[in-house]
Amino acid sequence: MNIKCIMFWCLLVATQLSFANLNVNQDDDPILFSFGDESVTKSEFVYVYEKHNSQDKNQYSQESVDEYLRLYTNFKLKVKEAENLGIDTLSHIMPQLDQYYKQLAQSYLYDKEVSANLVREAYSRMTKEVKTSHILIRVNPDASPQDTALAYNKLAKIRKEIKDGADFEKMAMVHSQDPSVKENKGTLGYITAFQTVYPFESAAYETHKGEVSDIVRTKYGYHIVKVHDIRPAKGRVLTAHILVKSKKTDSADKQKAAKEKIYQLYDQIKSGGDFAQRAKLQSEDKQTSSKGGELPWFGSGRMLPEFEDVAFGLEEIGDISNPFQTRLGWHIVKLLDKEEVGTFEEEEADIKKKIKRDARSKVSKEVFLKRLQSDYKFKSMPNKLTPFKEAKHADVVKGRWQSSTAGDLLDVMFSMEIPNKGKVEFTQQHFARFIEKNQLKARSKTQEATIDLLYKMFIEQSLLEVEESRLSEKYPEFRRLLKEFRDGTLLFELTEQKVWNKALEDTVGLKKFHEAHKENYKWEPRLDATIVTIKDPSIAKKVYKKLKKTSSNFSELETAFNEVGAEKIVSVKHGKYEKGQNELVDDMPYEVGISEPINNQDGSVTYVKINEKLPVMVKELKEARGYIIADYQSELEKEWVEELRQKYPVNVKEEVLKSIYK
Repeated sequence: MNIKCIMFWCLLVATQLSFANLNVNQDDDPILFSFGDESVTKSEFVYVYEKHNSQDKNQYSQESVDEYLRLYTNFKLKVKEAENLGIDTLSHIMPQLDQYYKQLAQSYLYDKEVSANLVREAYSRMTKEVKTSHILIRVNPDASPQDTALAYNKLAKIRKEIKDGADFEKMAMVHSQDPSVKENKGTLGYITAFQTVYPFESAAYETHKGEVSDIVRTKYGYHIVKVHDIRPAKGRVLTAHILVKSKKTDSADKQKAAKEKIYQLYDQIKSGGDFAQRAKLQSEDKQTSSKGGELPWFGSGRMLPEFEDVAFGLEEIGDISNPFQTRLGWHIVKLLDKEEVGTFEEEEADIKKKIKRDARSKVSKEVFLKRLQSDYKFKSMPNKLTPFKEAKHADVVKGRWQSSTAGDLLDVMFSMEIPNKGKVEFTQQHFARFIEKNQLKARSKTQEATIDLLYKMFIEQSLLEVEESRLSEKYPEFRRLLKEFRDGTLLFELTEQKVWNKALEDTVGLKKFHEAHKENYKWEPRLDATIVTIKDPSIAKKVYKKLKKTSSNFSELETAFNEVGAEKIVSVKHGKYEKGQNELVDDMPYEVGISEPINNQDGSVTYVKINEKLPVMVKELKEARGYIIADYQSELEKEWVEELRQKYPVNVKEEVLKSIYK
């Protein structure tokens, strides 16, 4: 079975389907209009009409429906012409259609109900914060069953001792393999949604206050979690801080000096000193001092617990804390801004983005894959994996395996029942080619683990590709969206050839069009004006005298008063202005002459000189090229549509059309 054939079959079906196929009963869905040998049903037209006119107050009025029918008929004629010309087979069009299909398919290849529940669950967790401690026994994700069992049993024994009365903190100090345990004694502080890996987060939120969780597996190993407290979420804060470093290992004199320094800074700030300036000059946190001590926005679980307690304890924007100490040294914190967790509607879009990057997205995928296995009556023969795990195929662990190695392996590995296609079998040869392409994505310490993971990946990919190939058949909305994109792509390509590019490249036709319609492109009465601005008011009179004498070469004004290489003292702007194009010119009387000096707010002086009054006149082609090209394109399109209507005669069923009016 060639998986690529499935995708090709899918695209072929999708591109040939029309909206008329969505309703098989012609009595319920009569034909509204035909063109050439094709037709459009009432349901198709009503669907696109409602989609593009949902805000129209006159929706379903005869005028509105008739106008959209004209536009939609023209659209269908152009698409038919594009199909007849084979636009959909062009080498640069096919990849666009295939890419869109795959992008659109992503929104159908997951379990929507599970995903919606995950969003709700994440929001619920965001409204609460859980104070936790944990004990970690490390084990690699690809560890052998023996190593995995050893780690699990070790933690199970620790958990039992804690349940029997052993102190969690002491047990963490002795047994936890989290490198930070020496500093925090296993305590992680308050956490909320998306701050830890999903299985750990779930263990924390599903354990009651004062209790210890069941053993939970993450990519780091096995954990048990103790929940100390649960409180409403405090949201996020934006703060700035000043740090004077001080460690417990420092000498007593050094620690005393650090404390004295932070209190001196605190007194200076309380006496009116600028916090940001003190942070720039005195803070020993080099990552934030240049920004006035400003830290990124943070919520619970992101900073040292003592730091968070002080930051979240500040109530009003601008409040400044007393000096306090953490393991990094002495701090002063200023509250710059704060925000609470928003409503579900406010947070929903952001939560969905986070879920896509989070391990919980796999939950929806796993449920979806199980449903596909049921839908397609999936049957696997895992014993057919045995030859791939033999020593002669060991190069797979090194990422150098070639499919030719399995040339004699032909057995079926799994099968599916696909509606309208029957039983489809995936053989060892298909798997061999899959391994060759994907072996680097699944390399593990052992050949057996690598093959098992590759087989799992192969099954997932095969199920998703089969489902993806059937989306047009299963979901009318998917079919509609796909066809809309396809038709729009063909229309754009052909219109570019027939109208847009032709108008740009047909210089002879453009000149003829301009000559035939030149009365449509005219200048309104204009003023030929020169605007002179003088930065140095002391020379304004000299500039005025020279401006009065100058009649044509106004650049001489700049040459006369500006030194080469120096800043311009006199700047000149000359142009022809219609009413509304320049406020200074608009303020002038409609006659030749020079304005009184205009004193600007920056101290400069401006003169406006009206050189000539220009009457209404026809614009040259270069002066109105953009407008002329647009109008020429409209004429080319109009002519093209008339040609198409003759080539593909349109017949509208008036009785069906009238039934749409409301």
